[in-house]
Amino acid sequence: MKKPAPQVGLVIRYDFLWSHERGRGREDGTKERPCVIVTAIIRKAHGVTEVLVSPITHSPPRDGAVAIEIPRKVGRNLGLDDERSYIVADESNTVAWDDAGIVPAEPGKRWAYGRLPRPLYDQLRASMLDLHSKRKLKSSRRS
Repeated sequence: MKKPAPQVGLVIRYDFLWSHERGRGREDGTKERPCVIVTAIIRKAHGVTEVLVSPITHSPPRDGAVAIEIPRKVGRNLGLDDERSYIVADESNTVAWDDAGIVPAEPGKRWAYGRLPRPLYDQLRASMLDLHSKRKLKSSRRS
C-alpha cells in the first residue's frame, strides 16, 4: 500500500495538535483523527512537501468557533462513523507530508478516507481564508 500524493480535499489520518495542547507545551497531538488537506506546498529549497490540514471532530463547535458540519452522506462515503462530524475551520497544522504522524486511515487497507466533495472543500477553504484575513486562524507548524 503506497502513500498517495497529497491532494486538496483528501481526508487523511493524523495526530493533530490543537492550539490549547500546544499552549500547554505539547509537541504532538493526543490522538490520531481524520484531517482534511487544505493545501499542499512544495518547499523547493528543501524538496519537502508540506500540507496544511484541518481536523475533523465529533464535538460540536464551541461558542465563537468556526466549524462546518459534514453531511451524513459524505461521512458515510468517507467511511467515517455515523456520529455527527465537523471540520474545524479555525484550527490548522502545517506538517511535512513524510511526517510519521500521518498514518494510514485503515492499516493494510487504505491510506486515506477519500476526498471531500468540491463544494464542501470550497466552503472550508473560503472560511479559512476569511479567518486568516481577520487573523483568527489558529495554526501550528509541526516539525
